Amino acid sequence: MRWAKKFDSRIVERKFKRELNKQGYFFTAKGAPNYLVSYEKDNLCLKTSVSKKPIQIKRNSIRKAISFMMFKRTAVRKEMDVYTNFSSALFGILFHIFRNNSKLQKLKYGEFRLSLVGTIFFASGLERSPSIIKVLKNLGGMRVLFNYKSILESPNALMMLEKYDLFCIVDSGAYSLFNEKKKKSKIQQQELFEENLMNDFTIEGYAKFINENMDNKRILGFLPLDVVGNAYETRSNYNKLKSLVPEATVYPVWQFTDSLKELETLVQEEHELICIGGLVPFISNRKPFIRKVLDKVFTKFPEQPFHALGIGDELLLEYGFFSSDSTAYLNAQKYKKGRKIYLNNGMRVPAPDKMSTEEIISQNLRFLLGLEERKTTTQLAFDF
Repeated sequence: MRWAKKFDSRIVERKFKRELNKQGYFFTAKGAPNYLVSYEKDNLCLKTSVSKKPIQIKRNSIRKAISFMMFKRTAVRKEMDVYTNFSSALFGILFHIFRNNSKLQKLKYGEFRLSLVGTIFFASGLERSPSIIKVLKNLGGMRVLFNYKSILESPNALMMLEKYDLFCIVDSGAYSLFNEKKKKSKIQQQELFEENLMNDFTIEGYAKFINENMDNKRILGFLPLDVVGNAYETRSNYNKLKSLVPEATVYPVWQFTDSLKELETLVQEEHELICIGGLVPFISNRKPFIRKVLDKVFTKFPEQPFHALGIGDELLLEYGFFSSDSTAYLNAQKYKKGRKIYLNNGMRVPAPDKMSTEEIISQNLRFLLGLEERKTTTQLAFDF
């Protein structure tokens, strides 16, 4: 795939070669030893604990798998099948290479999921902003979250994915509908949608769009129509949508006001990514409540990859989310009080007067994109 060229997997694979030549073996995720027979120009020859004769894996296949892992940042053994017939050994190689900066989640039937540490950031709100997309690209960013509602209003949005070499998660636009309803009715943040905003027609329209675009290599997955503050309707809408798009990658959303039992059900279904929604309305004045819930979530499910919907602040550092999306980095172009930049701890402070709006956005994007390689809460270098 085109994104493979963005990661110099040759450097990583050559380091693995040096380590293996020195040590002579490595352990798989299940703890089984694989012994080096020979590391040749084009092939790696191994003797596994179960093979009667040595197996061979092409070095080019190892490099492709490394690139895949460095981009996707989470994988299970079966995803290695496209690279070699010896997918267990190849998955073991990835486990060895990334053993110091990854989480290993044990799944059913002895399977594992390997997920890299660090928070992937999907830049939201750019469906009509090619100028900011160029800023994102100049900083090495390649992931965006596009809103289905905005895509309908701007049909050329999806064309920008190919034009600017981007990869995308498509959001349903449910939160935009929530905000519109809130403004029109002047309701409180915790109140819910009216039923007609989340009816089957809306879901069926979104499902039609997903079925038409699910094979787009630029689209990594889709988010369902979650209902802010309503866990039951969120689950119901996800189930309806999945029944209409059974082959598509749809990431489930767990409303953080829902029970841990419901979250456990999702975890047991072994989704590669579970989104946590409903956080944004509580960000401004109820963060202690958010932390109380997230403490329980990350204590109970420390290896599960979670996506923080709409979050771009210190919570990402405190809890080590697998990924997030936010438009917070764009606030400087929206209103005067939004002229803020990130500190190393994820907090935001007023930007120096001399900084232009584009410089503020660029600095904020640099911080958020840097979370992907941030393995701990150690301070990052930050230039004003």
